[in-house]
Amino acid sequence: MSRDEREDSGRYAERVTLDAVLGVFGTVEGPVVTSGDVAEALDCSRETARRKLHTLEARGRIAGRETAGRIVWWIVDDRAPARGIDPDDPFWEFDPGASGESDVSERVDDVLYGEESA
Repeated sequence: MSRDEREDSGRYAERVTLDAVLGVFGTVEGPVVTSGDVAEALDCSRETARRKLHTLEARGRIAGRETAGRIVWWIVDDRAPARGIDPDDPFWEFDPGASGESDVSERVDDVLYGEESA
């Protein structure tokens, strides 16, 4: 896409928005995109696509890494709730290897196969 449209100020108008680039992630097959995917989908140069992807990375919206000579990009879901450890979860009260039942190792078949007598 050429930059032939100018704003009233004489500056070139931005034709490829960051939101449009993020939208490409939902249109390609697979969890990652390349600058080529963005360029093709938005009819812009690969350089424009790379600049936009790097801007999104700097803003924490996407992440990328080089693999086989190409950079692949994926969305970082910064709006998802944090997946931290809840120290108040009763799970942490158990000793390592403990199941909560003292004789479960002796009754493993009963527990697994439902043959436990009530």
